[in-house]
Amino acid sequence: MTNYTEITNKSTGATEFNFNAKLIEIGKKTLSNVNDKEYKIMTVQFDLPNGKEVERSALCYASNYENGMEVGKSYLCNLSFDSSGEPNIRMSHLTNAERATSNDFQGLFQVERQVIEVEEDVF
Repeated sequence: MTNYTEITNKSTGATEFNFNAKLIEIGKKTLSNVNDKEYKIMTVQFDLPNGKEVERSALCYASNYENGMEVGKSYLCNLSFDSSGEPNIRMSHLTNAERATSNDFQGLFQVERQVIEVEEDVF
C-alpha cells in the first residue's frame, strides 16, 4: 500500500503529496521544458488511494536521473495538480525511507553529558 504524505509547497502554497513509487522503465528520449531543463519520462508503479496498483508516467529531471537510478527500486515522488486539476508526478533520485523514531531505539541510554566521571589516577 502506498503511503501519501501531504505537504504544502513553500513557493506556491499549494497542497502536494509525497509518496514512493517503483521505477519500472527509464525513458530513452531526453526532452527539454520551456526553461531548457532536461528531463525524461519514467514509468512508475504505485497504489492509488483506493488501493488499486497502477503504472503511470512521471517526469524526472536530469539533475535527478544523472545521479543514477535503477529499475525495480522505489524512489520519492511528488504529486501536484495544475490549474486545470490535472495531476503531475515528479520523480526524485532519492529513496524515501521512513524516518527513525525514538521508539526504534528504546532501551538505549541517552544523556547530555557523561554521568560517571573517570578518575585519572585509577591505574
